[in-house]
Amino acid sequence: MKPIVLITHIQYLKHRWALLRAGVRLLLCVFCLCSTSVSLADTSTLLHIKKNSPYATTFKISLAPDQTIDTDALQDLLKTHLTIHEALENTRLNQAEWLRLVQEAPKEIKELLETEGYFSAEVNIESSPTQDTNEAVFVITPNPRTQVQEVSLIFKGEIAHAPADQSPSSTTLTQGWRLPKGTPFTQQGWSEAKRALLTAMLGERYPNAKIESSQAIIDPETHQAKLNLTVDSGIGIRLGDLVIEGLHHYPESLVRNLNPIESGMPYSQSTLLKLQNTLQETGKFNRVTVSATTQKPNQDGLADVVVNVQEREQQSVSIGVGASTNTGARVVLNYTDRNLFERGLLWDTSLRLEQRLQAATSSIKLMTDASGYRDSINNSLVRTNVEGQITTAVNNGVKRSWGDRNFEQFIGANLLYEFLSIDGESTEFNKAATFAYGLSLRRLDHDLIPTKGVIFSSQFQVAPIERLSDGRFLQSQAKLQGFYPLGQNTQFLGRLEVGVVTGSDSVPATYLFRAGGDQSVRGYAFQALGVKDGDAILGGRVLLTGSTELVQWFTSSWGAAAFVDFGNAANSWHDYRPAYGYGLGVRWKSPVGPVGADIAYGEETKDYRLHFNLGVSF
Repeated sequence: MKPIVLITHIQYLKHRWALLRAGVRLLLCVFCLCSTSVSLADTSTLLHIKKNSPYATTFKISLAPDQTIDTDALQDLLKTHLTIHEALENTRLNQAEWLRLVQEAPKEIKELLETEGYFSAEVNIESSPTQDTNEAVFVITPNPRTQVQEVSLIFKGEIAHAPADQSPSSTTLTQGWRLPKGTPFTQQGWSEAKRALLTAMLGERYPNAKIESSQAIIDPETHQAKLNLTVDSGIGIRLGDLVIEGLHHYPESLVRNLNPIESGMPYSQSTLLKLQNTLQETGKFNRVTVSATTQKPNQDGLADVVVNVQEREQQSVSIGVGASTNTGARVVLNYTDRNLFERGLLWDTSLRLEQRLQAATSSIKLMTDASGYRDSINNSLVRTNVEGQITTAVNNGVKRSWGDRNFEQFIGANLLYEFLSIDGESTEFNKAATFAYGLSLRRLDHDLIPTKGVIFSSQFQVAPIERLSDGRFLQSQAKLQGFYPLGQNTQFLGRLEVGVVTGSDSVPATYLFRAGGDQSVRGYAFQALGVKDGDAILGGRVLLTGSTELVQWFTSSWGAAAFVDFGNAANSWHDYRPAYGYGLGVRWKSPVGPVGADIAYGEETKDYRLHFNLGVSF
């Protein structure tokens, strides 16, 4: 069999002859890189020169006519784990140590190949170091790779008698076994298959499951492996009473009303984690841990659910400064009372001063009740000065929401008083009493930095009572965002938003639509697209905006984007004319969410604008 040079060659350049020989090997290296597998008909060389080392190693692979080898995988295996290769990095390596490593290398190479399923590999030293050269040449004959011939999975404990449609069951675990008959045997694959099976049991119903015995019988002559695995599930654990630790200022109902666990339900690690995350999101705790006493269930096989919390300080004040490409520089002052009136109410107040927006807001959130409802009382005073329209709006409302972050709904009632001035003219007073319903649907692979999935949100606000409003109207609005991977490092993002106002001609400006800005149509100023009235831009009764974006990630955290946005607002669909913006940007996966900086060109204004985005809006 013809030897094929595969992995590394490290040559110390002592004279011109050595330099010429290295050049020839470098040409062969280029040929090697053009192929990911090697057969007898191919000859490949991958050359690695270590200029500060007088020692060199060459590995040759001898293959059968019908045998192929993944050169990249084998290269990584030897480079990563072979002691003699690591020693070449040591500038203090001497001749005696080098000769010892050369003699021990064949055994170590065999052991490494066995982890990849080559249990009958042959390794010989073709050329040992001499007085003239410090090069060691190894000839490796992998021989056929071992295949899994037989798999025996034995289940003991309660799972052995569980129905097949239960999850997990011996049937589902056997069907999902990751190293089935006919697949190549590797040590990593064998370990991962056992780990996956045990993890499936530990996470659902059987937290005390363990591997009783495991055996891989390898026949080097037939190149076959027989796998035997015995797993003991123990008894199935069910969740029982809730035990709460660490509460000092809040009533236990704060935790119990958020608890989705019913006594007697099967143990589920994901359910415990969901409760832990829900409690953490209340903002009342520095730390939350949720566990179950699975090692000490009671006589009925029920394990207590233990919730241990550390309360946050009752009151806090914070101040922040920043800037937005929509509304300019800002200063924000926040005050929070997490136990208002000693009743567990959460009171959030803020004062926000920006160049084009000023706001004072207050929100009192009641504790989630036993039915899962979250009620709040909301008040705000907001003044905006954008595109010639100055609006001062006083909002007072109540809201009830329910559901989790994957599917949330709300209803509410709101009373609005609005003062409107256009181009500095006399102030117009508007009012509206509205009732609202909305929902949001999230299906994402990652909440903070999604790469695949959709977000949909929709809301309807109706003003049916003329005595409390200047006119009756209905505002409908919906938004859809999609994330889709086009490859390992390429991602497509799409967004579509539509809004319609029907009914009376007397609709407050707060309920009309304008477009433009960071999360709307890039290339245009904030709310610069709408109904033109002199030098001012007013809100319209219809809205349609959209975006398509392509992101190419160059590292795990940094990427570049190209995008096209469109949209506008108008008084009717007949008057609607979309404005287009397109540009380029950079993306960063920050610890707090995706960050984007874009340069966009507005086709209507024929001008460039900078836009900055943080997080995923919905």
